[in-house]
Amino acid sequence: MNKFLLRILFLACLFLMITNLQAQNLVINEFMASNDAYLVDPEEDTDDGDPYEDWIEIYNAGTGAVDVGGMYVTDDLSNLTLWQIPATDAAKTTIAAGGYLILYADKETHQGVLHVNIKLSGSGEQIGLTASDGVTILDSLTYTEQIADTSYGRTPDGADQWAFFPNPTPGAANGSGAVLAPVLYINEFLASNDASLVDPDEDTDDGDPYEDWIEIFNPGSTPVDIGGMYITDDLAELTQWQIPATEPDKTTIPAGGFLVLYADKETHQGVLHVNIKLSGGGEQIGLTAADGTTVIDSLTYTEQYADTSYGRTVDGGNEWAFFIEPTPGASNVGIVEAPTLFINEFMASNDTYLVDPEEDTDDGDPYEDWIEIYNPGAAAVDIGGMYITDDLSNLTQWQIPTTDPAKTTIPAGGFLLLYADKESHQGVLHVDIKLSGGGEQIGLTAADGVTIIDSLTYTEQIADTSYGRVPDGGSEWAMFANPTPGTSNPVSAVSENGNGTLPVDFALMQNYPNPFNPSTTIVYQLPKNAHVFIKVYNIVGREITTLVNSDLQAGTHKVQWNGHMQNGQLAASGVYFYRIQAGEFTQVKKMMFVQ
Repeated sequence: MNKFLLRILFLACLFLMITNLQAQNLVINEFMASNDAYLVDPEEDTDDGDPYEDWIEIYNAGTGAVDVGGMYVTDDLSNLTLWQIPATDAAKTTIAAGGYLILYADKETHQGVLHVNIKLSGSGEQIGLTASDGVTILDSLTYTEQIADTSYGRTPDGADQWAFFPNPTPGAANGSGAVLAPVLYINEFLASNDASLVDPDEDTDDGDPYEDWIEIFNPGSTPVDIGGMYITDDLAELTQWQIPATEPDKTTIPAGGFLVLYADKETHQGVLHVNIKLSGGGEQIGLTAADGTTVIDSLTYTEQYADTSYGRTVDGGNEWAFFIEPTPGASNVGIVEAPTLFINEFMASNDTYLVDPEEDTDDGDPYEDWIEIYNPGAAAVDIGGMYITDDLSNLTQWQIPTTDPAKTTIPAGGFLLLYADKESHQGVLHVDIKLSGGGEQIGLTAADGVTIIDSLTYTEQIADTSYGRVPDGGSEWAMFANPTPGTSNPVSAVSENGNGTLPVDFALMQNYPNPFNPSTTIVYQLPKNAHVFIKVYNIVGREITTLVNSDLQAGTHKVQWNGHMQNGQLAASGVYFYRIQAGEFTQVKKMMFVQ
């Protein structure tokens, strides 16, 4: 009897293992998030009078049939179990080997098992498919704004490349009609070129050889000709200017190379001179494929600085910074290296708490407001030469002297106090600002005077009570009845609304630094004891390593990831997701690893 039960148990486990392996072959293959008049829902009733429902196509790349009944679909990757596909009609929810299944994202679940309780946003959101265990992400994506009656899908089926399909193919192979947009980046630009770069084609039209410019970067392994594509300074008008296709020798960007476009409205000077001008006060830039609708890259920028470019800190990366030494047509280097520092705690109403150790008889008041700076990194940082301000419209209000690095250097993992007392004669740590107890701003800026390292705007403060991050360097702020100047902030503090203690909730913090190389730190909070999993997934939702699998006590914890996968190999550069599960709590955040 026991042998019989063991055999049954073994067969059940084997079946479950095979099912899970087969499920790994499922991908979100195509979807339409703005179905105005394209595909009619075959099971539509009179509920909403609209037969055109958004849809998601699942493709089974495997060699065996897979039943998606019991799996979960979501439009929010922080809630993986948003909707469980019913397991009551396997005939409808089973995808044949190499086959396709359409799910209708219409929130009309009474119409059948293929109607899921989510709706897709045409302006962009997320889609995720999770195994029946509720934690294993089989596939996921985050998408941007969509086009009416145009689907977005993989090309070919199951591949990593995505494209818009003017002729959607729900329930069939992707292929015909896809707009294949190459991967290109608006990598750097200068919108206030007073005396930096001379336009090599300049004539006597306007007597000004210093034109604004835009650099395009091709990260791929093959050249890309941008002739026929569109450039714009208004994302509401994607086809503002079409780059001529008449001189491919000039408009082709080599593999791994760069191309500079001159935004001078002097198109007679050549194919690289475009009919737009950039505003130094801030506007938009967009690069669009030759179809006039597929946005290849875009950004919205704010006020710029004369002869200072704005570019990606790593070619093609997500982080941007100002370049006091622009690099048009070359790799982005020479940027102001802004260290990771945090305005970690401050007191703007110090009536009787902390005595200024260097106080003299100037004002007869030894109780000065103070600002604590925290260095989370592995190396010491000298803040001499950086700027501190209480007005974010004046970033260079006060420059911290560079004359005493022994005092202005923050050790790795350490803290430094600045006294906001307008008594700078007392030493390098006394800054020429005063904090308002009624609320204002604090900013720390790099030595270039433009790169903001950290800033905040705060409201009215309480006497002899500090306001700080929980934990050190975290995104949450709280009032401290027992301030901690120069030391680590407590995990438990009086919350802003005074209704409890911190941590009051589970929380997963943004990793720092981000992007990172070679390692990054992830901080998370547990309001109670829990068994915690923290796992890292690649861009297609495949688990690549587990960072935490432990029973932990309530409190604030942190873990580091050095970019290596479970098999010991170094992960490729790119975007990754890290996910925490602590009891019933789950949360997902994104990070970028740069080799």
